[in-house]
Amino acid sequence: MRKSIAIIITSILVLSGCNKQQSVSDRLLNEVGKVIAINPDSASNLLKGISSPEKLDDKTFARWCMLSGKITDEIFTTILPTYQLERAYDWYSSHGSPDEQVQILIYLGRSYFADGDYDKAMSIYTNALDIAEKNKLNNLTGYTYSYIGDLYGEKFMRTEAIKRYKAAAECFKKENNTDSYACALRDVGREYACIDSLSRALKILTIADSVARNTKNIEVTASIDNALGNIYAMQNKYDKAEEYFLKALVGRETMPDYMALIDLYIASEAINKAKELLSKIPQDNPKYTYSIKYLYYQIYNEEKNYKEALTNLKEYVEITDSIIYADNQSKILNIESKYNHLKISKEVDRLKIKQQSYIIVLVICIGILLLIIIGYLLYRKKAKEKIQRQQEELNRIKTDLLYVSLELEKKKRLLDTFKEKNESYEEMQEEISLLTTNYKQLQNKILENSPLHKELIHLANQNKPRNNKPLITDKQWKLIADEITYIYPNLRKYIYSRCPDLPEQDFWYCCLYISGFDTNTEAKLLNITVDSVRKKRLRLRQKLNIILPDNNATLYDYLIENMH
Repeated sequence: MRKSIAIIITSILVLSGCNKQQSVSDRLLNEVGKVIAINPDSASNLLKGISSPEKLDDKTFARWCMLSGKITDEIFTTILPTYQLERAYDWYSSHGSPDEQVQILIYLGRSYFADGDYDKAMSIYTNALDIAEKNKLNNLTGYTYSYIGDLYGEKFMRTEAIKRYKAAAECFKKENNTDSYACALRDVGREYACIDSLSRALKILTIADSVARNTKNIEVTASIDNALGNIYAMQNKYDKAEEYFLKALVGRETMPDYMALIDLYIASEAINKAKELLSKIPQDNPKYTYSIKYLYYQIYNEEKNYKEALTNLKEYVEITDSIIYADNQSKILNIESKYNHLKISKEVDRLKIKQQSYIIVLVICIGILLLIIIGYLLYRKKAKEKIQRQQEELNRIKTDLLYVSLELEKKKRLLDTFKEKNESYEEMQEEISLLTTNYKQLQNKILENSPLHKELIHLANQNKPRNNKPLITDKQWKLIADEITYIYPNLRKYIYSRCPDLPEQDFWYCCLYISGFDTNTEAKLLNITVDSVRKKRLRLRQKLNIILPDNNATLYDYLIENMH
């Protein structure tokens, strides 16, 4: 009996405690909802007063997530993690209004977008779009289209992004949402600029500018002025660009606007204006220090004061490295805090299956190891088979080449006989022409399939910016000469018949030239300019005393035709 009474009393106390906690949370959330529009920073601080939101019931937790998302819209804080927004959507999908369902789906899609899961984000946005369009929620439809446009922009699918931003603009126009309408048009203009359609971008941004005149939102007008300034700068219309960048600075003084205008002055060689504007930026503000250093570097570099330019560049790099390091650390901490709750909630289950997990991991590791071994063995087998097939193909081509060569010589001798006897001369001439063509094709095929030829192509495709010597070694030069004289057995005899005193290096180069590389590839292999390659070919032709029959003929065609 006493135990029963104790249990009842304990239950009452627990329930009353929970209700009290819930009541306090509700009042706090009510307060947050009232002050978001007026003072979002205060609303954010109030929301942080709920230390363990995961302990709230589903309804209150869903509301907490919604308010957190609205604060994010106002002061650009980090969006909530997906697992929290998924829980909120589970409640709103059953109990929320269409407006609330779309709103929470937008936040969920943005969270997946922030995590880099673009496919999942697109799926969420599509679901939100269906609900919004079905219920004629034009504003939310517009916002959803805008976020889909952002997604396509992130994937560099500019045309698709433009379509979505235009659809968003139409939705905002229907609702007389001037700010969002102007911003959607601005986004369309920016995407057109990204695909170098500056005239279209300018036309759209001009419309956005006229729309933005009806708003008092300085951020909207300034962002459009900044976009117009960038378009005019891209068109080299520096006066117009300056006009709009200065307008963007009126009412707000953001670093991007300062940087855009100073970059413009530097591009138009108005260095004094750049210095004057740079001096107006708060020099002691840590938020601007790294940008200021970079701008000073650009200015000193333009003035050819390289010592000061280098000093500022070093300081800029050091600050940037520090910022990147701090940002990475912040991201790590954010990820840790984001998933801390998830880890705690699964800790008990993890301990229960710990022993099983070890076994599973061991089995998986063994399985992966076996797969890797099998894959490696299969790869080696396929590689050997491929090499064997290539070798067989090369041997077959060489055999065909030898056969065609012998057949060609035979036909030529018969042709001389028939010419003397005037028997079947034309028919034999056609056979020789066909054999000659086949012979040349086989020569080209052997050359293209040879490992040395492929190795030279690979060398030419390598990026070696500080290389100061030819890519071809002495050993490779000899291999090139051996291979080409094997494929074209008459080449050496023909070349030295035209120039008996030709140096060996020139003959090696002739063999490289016969390999059929274009001027760009040859320039990379020899580590010289394309113009030097052309001069090298001209000097070779002059040494061989070759006069081309017409302007369309090349030395390569002449040598291939006449060496046989």
